[in-house]
Amino acid sequence: VSPDEPLYPWKSKPEFLTHLLFSSPRLRFSQAQKAAVLTWAKDLGAPEVPSMYAMKKAQECFMGLLGTPTEKITATSGNVFYLNALSKAIAMDFANPLTRFAMQEYPEDGQGRMSQVHHGMKMLDDLPDALAPPCARVDCSVYFVNELLQQSTGQFFIPKKFFQARMQGSLEPTVLALGHRASETAEGYAVDPEMIIVEVSTFIRTFEDLQHRAGE
Repeated sequence: VSPDEPLYPWKSKPEFLTHLLFSSPRLRFSQAQKAAVLTWAKDLGAPEVPSMYAMKKAQECFMGLLGTPTEKITATSGNVFYLNALSKAIAMDFANPLTRFAMQEYPEDGQGRMSQVHHGMKMLDDLPDALAPPCARVDCSVYFVNELLQQSTGQFFIPKKFFQARMQGSLEPTVLALGHRASETAEGYAVDPEMIIVEVSTFIRTFEDLQHRAGE
């Protein structure tokens, strides 16, 4: 099936709907039940009812495209257990339009309040830089930590950590950046050692944008 097809990677709408039914997490179909449903649909005259073989091949195709976070492990004792790859599970959640917008990307300053794991001070202050969110997106631009950028005020800034907090009078948390001010000099840029907090929404030029401007 061409990726340009509207139903890609499914071949047809009946195949898509059947796969959706058989993949429901709340309805566990056995192989016999799946075969009975397909036979029932064919006998009623439903058009383009997929076969069990076609459904199996489609499932293999999807696994090849998306991968599976679960790996079967057999111990030397003969015991069987399953290991989930956390990175693959997170990647699949980000790719799922139903779960993507419910995911929490940044640690949150709960200001003494803690009801979720991302409110904890360990996530906010003690999380190693290598595990902290590496970037933030504003409109169509992506800003990375440790890279010079420019704000809408014309000032330069180097973010060191991204997090979010609920500002006064705001119901939704605001994405903020902790970092250093930088000022342009004849020799380059002078970085203020003092750390400050700014709103990510004030970012207007990425490091690449600044490089292009300097080369003009």
